[in-house]
Amino acid sequence: MKNVLYFFSICLFLVSCNKSDKKVNTESTVDSAIVSGNQVAKELQDLNKAVSASPGNPSSYNDRAKYYVLHNELDFAYNDLAKGFQIDTTYMPLYNTLADFHMHKGEPAQAKAALEKALKINKKSYMTYVKLGELFYLVKKYDLAFEKINEGLKINKYYSDAYFWKGMIYRDKKENANALSNFMTAVEQDPDNFKAYMQMGILSIETGKKDALDHFNAAVRIRPNSTEGYYARAYYYQTNKDLDKAIQDYTKVTEIDSTYTNAHFNLGIIRYELKVIDLAAVDFSRAIRCNPKYAEAYYMRALCEEAKNKNEEALADLEFAISLKPDYYIAKQAVTRINSTIKILNK
Repeated sequence: MKNVLYFFSICLFLVSCNKSDKKVNTESTVDSAIVSGNQVAKELQDLNKAVSASPGNPSSYNDRAKYYVLHNELDFAYNDLAKGFQIDTTYMPLYNTLADFHMHKGEPAQAKAALEKALKINKKSYMTYVKLGELFYLVKKYDLAFEKINEGLKINKYYSDAYFWKGMIYRDKKENANALSNFMTAVEQDPDNFKAYMQMGILSIETGKKDALDHFNAAVRIRPNSTEGYYARAYYYQTNKDLDKAIQDYTKVTEIDSTYTNAHFNLGIIRYELKVIDLAAVDFSRAIRCNPKYAEAYYMRALCEEAKNKNEEALADLEFAISLKPDYYIAKQAVTRINSTIKILNK
């Protein structure tokens, strides 16, 4: 059972920390959930004030649009971009943000067109070259990505995100030493580069280095209201058997975002291991409420019910898990085991 629980946890960590693998997404290392909390709310409040103070300034709308894109509020982002373009169609940063908007929507062709328009306005925009490199990275055209990023670095060799995206390319190519070197350069140029710290932490876990916690601590410091930093650190604690701290960080994730399915599930895994069965069952139920088609959560809740001798409830959850995942072998094994128990009890 412990091997099964560990497998669940590591799969969830990789899914949560590498969401960009499944679709084009400009913030591949940033949790897509809406982040709540005083810091983020104040940030948006300040952006709203800036728009109110300068309603004719396209930069105010662009800044707020960037915030909305980052937090996956794409309808609001679109509205602000439209207002910015109404004021000034030649304001180049709007095109960079428009590219981020399209990348979040999985529209690389439209993103590329926006960036090419930006470069027509300002051929010396190093950020635009690097963003083009990011786009080519996301569609796995690594040679073109390097070419555009290096063009940006020729204009500004201190631009942190350029080194971050070079690191991501090397990471995809399994050149971990080069990846780490570029991530380190990224944080040297910008000590608040959250994405680079996150990737260094994940890379440290994958390569067995012992400094992952330092990187995740830095990420949490930079974005104390981001689910991703807490989730990654919680996973680190969980795999290193520091379960009290893991519970604290997973709980923090659910306080920031109550719909974070994997955090609820991993809380359940830990509490099941600790034999706190009632609380584990609650965690798995919360994971199911977030994702009613989460077969593994039904399976784990069934194990909790089995431990409490609620065999009929356990069977119902197992049958539903199997209906969601017909090849779910361990769930079928559990059905056989519980049916055998029922027969013994009924003799």
